[in-house]
Amino acid sequence: NLRCASVVSVRSSAMSRRRLPVLALSALLLTGCFTGPRPYFSDDPFPTGTMTGDPAIDAVLEKFDAVTSGPATAAYSVLTKFGNTTTQAVAILDAGSRSITIGNVRYVQTPGASLTCTADDQSAPCVEGLDATRVSDIGITIDFYAQDTATRLRRDATATIAPTTAHDEIIAEQPATCVDLPLAGGVAVYCVLDNGLLARLDDGDVAVNLILYGASADAGQLVAVTP
Repeated sequence: NLRCASVVSVRSSAMSRRRLPVLALSALLLTGCFTGPRPYFSDDPFPTGTMTGDPAIDAVLEKFDAVTSGPATAAYSVLTKFGNTTTQAVAILDAGSRSITIGNVRYVQTPGASLTCTADDQSAPCVEGLDATRVSDIGITIDFYAQDTATRLRRDATATIAPTTAHDEIIAEQPATCVDLPLAGGVAVYCVLDNGLLARLDDGDVAVNLILYGASADAGQLVAVTP
């Protein structure tokens, strides 16, 4: 090990001047040489399934983590606070396939394909892959209806400045489990339906509200014109 050999060389040349201090320091450095790889940080600091220890937050996270695979259709109003613009979004889920429309962009994902389409032109060919840049200015992602919001909640859970508050609401005629998180910039609100779909998200960046829900899926929305 070249790095470790260099440490030994430095220790030997300095021994006559500061024998004991350098010996102790060298021993410490050499310990790192022989104990394997150095620690590293996870690429995902907020992985699915991790709980926070706060009962009010974890009750919401458990539902997000077990989101339904459908059939389900959920329509949302999305307010992007920077710029004060409102966008409509729709999540359609059924049997391992999904169609997520955000503004004028529709993402279609099936067991055999992942496509990015133009929502108001069904005849236009779609592009292979899920192009996240098409909606980057809106402040949400293709996974906004569950996974991405759960990540936001886990992140905000590390920054609370006061106790959280659990409460239940009826949103779009559906029961929802909610938690309020006091943060330095205000109170963030997270609500989830019993089947794990997002019901409300209101933080410093966006306000996403469920406006319509149905336990069905339009099969025609789960296909797209391939390239």
